Amino acid sequence: MRYYCPRCWKDFSNDYETCPYCGLNIKEFWSKKDKVEKLIIALNHPEGSTRLRAAWLLGKEKDPRALPHLIKVCNREDDLYLIRECIKAIGLIGGNEAEKFLLKMCNHPATMIKNEAQKEFNNLRKRKG
Repeated sequence: MRYYCPRCWKDFSNDYETCPYCGLNIKEFWSKKDKVEKLIIALNHPEGSTRLRAAWLLGKEKDPRALPHLIKVCNREDDLYLIRECIKAIGLIGGNEAEKFLLKMCNHPATMIKNEAQKEFNNLRKRKG
């Protein structure tokens, strides 16, 4: 099993209480975070499938605190599958900011992103009534 520091993202094979690289008290750090905060942090994990799962789970949580972080991932990432998962989560969270962002993403150069953004935008509009 590999462990990661949530500040410096160095990995190690032992479950340290304090990161041997940057000195963060990992146990204390995580104990002060709720589920959504932990998932938001996981959006920056160095391992791709962890970021993908975090985005998916944030969509299931539908917590608006995640929205700016999901948008940030979409704006900085090149991984189209991660962007698509973030767009799905943004659509599930909803709200005016989500709607504006999804509309913008309808012009994305990648067809799979454009299609997902259009689908989520339409779903949001239907839910609004």
